[in-house]
Amino acid sequence: MSPKKIIFETDMSTDVDDVGALAVLHALADSGEAEILAVSFNEVHPNADKAICAINTWYNRGNIPIGIYKGDLADPDESSYLDSLANFPHDLPTVPTPNSLELYQQVLSEQLDNSVTIISVGFLNNLYDLLKADSDLVAQKVTELVVMALVVDDPYNTVRHNQIDKSEYVIHNWPTPLVISHYGESVHTGARLAETAPENPVREAFYRRFNGQYRGRSSWDQLAVLYGVRGLGDYFTEVAEGKGRLSNGYEWEMRPGFRSYLDPKLSDSEYVRIVEDLMIKPPKR
Repeated sequence: MSPKKIIFETDMSTDVDDVGALAVLHALADSGEAEILAVSFNEVHPNADKAICAINTWYNRGNIPIGIYKGDLADPDESSYLDSLANFPHDLPTVPTPNSLELYQQVLSEQLDNSVTIISVGFLNNLYDLLKADSDLVAQKVTELVVMALVVDDPYNTVRHNQIDKSEYVIHNWPTPLVISHYGESVHTGARLAETAPENPVREAFYRRFNGQYRGRSSWDQLAVLYGVRGLGDYFTEVAEGKGRLSNGYEWEMRPGFRSYLDPKLSDSEYVRIVEDLMIKPPKR
């Protein structure tokens, strides 16, 4: 089976599950299950591209294209770890780093039709820009969009930085199947990163996030990646009935093959084992 072609869309800054999710994605790439086409950043931070490249470099994929959001965000989020990760070895694949819209248009145009899965574990501003600019390209190249958010009244990813109208536009207009991944708050992973090498930037991110400790953190983003690459498997049930709702009152109908969300099939401890085993897996040499 050929690896799943993935674009990873992240707000890696305040929380650290984004870092864990990128580690999971690299581990799945090492096992031949995924091909990471690009990483796109939807927050605003001067060292985000360098930090992302440092993680990619640790996994021997420092040449993965990176794009960043270059618009204005209301009240950009701070980070306890991005500056530190930017000091880890890396060599940005493109200088200056392009904006995410350019990245999407270039990368998607090079792929086969209906071949790309986008996993969004942050805000939807970059995907909004892409839809506005080239919705036909999305319809032609993207097979599925996985969005990490709550199904009803999501309090962060769809509303932060006054972006709820953009989130509504994406959910309403996205032309391919869109799956909401909402589980993970009670799945705490990351403490076992203490067992990994000091040169591991993923380890450093968790260490910085918890003020010099190794602690578990909720795994919303890691579970979105697990589904995005491996599918439902024995991990999730897909629900394609009922409604989703944003906190501005916008509602949408779940419909098989178009809009749906995931419910867990495993216990929290089983998810912890699966996710953390991937997060601490050494890079393939």
